[in-house]
Amino acid sequence: MFRVQAPLIVIPTAEARQALGKNLRTAMIDAYRAIAQNGEGLEIAHLQFRFRDRLLAVCSRVRLDGFIEIELGLGNPKLTSRTITLRQLREAEGQSRQHSQPVSRRR
Repeated sequence: MFRVQAPLIVIPTAEARQALGKNLRTAMIDAYRAIAQNGEGLEIAHLQFRFRDRLLAVCSRVRLDGFIEIELGLGNPKLTSRTITLRQLREAEGQSRQHSQPVSRRR
């Protein structure tokens, strides 16, 4: 077995930093684990997961330099536990643009 250390950047929000305190590092590791175990790929627009007694939310992307960047914040209990991938978000944005473009009128 080979072990590879991939470059990973985790950016916590101020609220997450304050709420998690000394558990922030462990929560960052669990955030990556939640994304990996989700099975939807590394680019996630929104994913919520439980960390101890807290609901956390993450979004992630693969940067041009190959680093995986994860933003970590507090979750919203009102939102469903559904994962939204960046691909799904881009598709929805594309469909929205198609529907919102004005129809040209011929005279």
